[in-house]
Amino acid sequence: MTKSNFLSLQRQIIIALFTVTFTYNRSNQEYLKLQTLESDFFVNQVGYFNLSCPFEMAKLSCAYTEYEPGDRVRTNSSRNFYIENINVIHHAFWKAFGGSNHRRIRHIFMTGDSLTRQLFIALACNAVTLYDGIANNVEVHWKDTFPCANDRLCKIPGGEHSGFDAASVIFKGGTELHFVPHHGGRDRLTSEANVLERLAEEVQSTGRVTFGEKTALPTDGPVDVLVYNVGIHYDGQHFRDTVNFFANKVAFPLMNNHTNVRTRPRIIYVTTPTQHFNTPNGVFITGKMGRKFLRKCVDEVETNPRADVEKEILAPGVNVDVLLDSDDLNKGIMHVGKSDCSHYCMPGALDIVAARILDAITAI
Repeated sequence: MTKSNFLSLQRQIIIALFTVTFTYNRSNQEYLKLQTLESDFFVNQVGYFNLSCPFEMAKLSCAYTEYEPGDRVRTNSSRNFYIENINVIHHAFWKAFGGSNHRRIRHIFMTGDSLTRQLFIALACNAVTLYDGIANNVEVHWKDTFPCANDRLCKIPGGEHSGFDAASVIFKGGTELHFVPHHGGRDRLTSEANVLERLAEEVQSTGRVTFGEKTALPTDGPVDVLVYNVGIHYDGQHFRDTVNFFANKVAFPLMNNHTNVRTRPRIIYVTTPTQHFNTPNGVFITGKMGRKFLRKCVDEVETNPRADVEKEILAPGVNVDVLLDSDDLNKGIMHVGKSDCSHYCMPGALDIVAARILDAITAI
């Protein structure tokens, strides 16, 4: 047996014994943590890439949509960032699902726009590709046709890996993760017209919130964790009004419902990920002027106006349990590009934000 074969066999034996080493960076210091996984899943260090995950959308896979030399820079920047931080993701999943930890989390509802859907995809893809056997059931409601503004990104216009409104993962141990867009509209059969208004009505009438009736898989219990983000489809005063509506009509009443203190859902609000258009503040501009700025994404912006509004209105312990900053002002090179400086390549920047969401869920 050659030395290389021996090392390969040794590595397989270590994986078979469910042993994993987590190496992660915290405050610029390296820590080493050795844990033996007591659960039924084991670690696959590779992760997902180029539509290897059943939840991936083709237009968000920069590896799949590459067609000119400049695209490779975005693919590599995103992939390298993902690999460099893979152990942050491993650590988050270990805390959430390692040993008996999975019993602490039950029913998670994610709703928002296409950027929240990316965060769901990141959580779901890392779960099912990094950990064999962690999921009991997965379901994606792929569209027969999925609208796409850029033909260069729409290599799969319908069916698997095109686009979806609702998707679900049921984990071993009973934890559920469901995504439904907060404004469907494309297909009323598989999405709600306005989830935010429905949540506000439920809070007013019952003091609780539900998953609704449009999840990809049936739910088995109440919402334990609500993950929300207003998204990029509102600007200016409309955006501020929507954040205020969520804070005043949904989050604050839930946080202050003293009759349901133990059973109320914990609320995690994720600041809207940063746009990196070549404009004064990175935000997309509509109309003729906007077309001028669509040509490229800038690598970094000084501020995210939407996140600034969210941080002004929302406060941990007052109207949310956790206000999680996307922290992506300098991640412009990781956007999909081809006139899209809003969505990120997958895997990439948002996988780390998703891991931090999982950390927050485990902690509350």
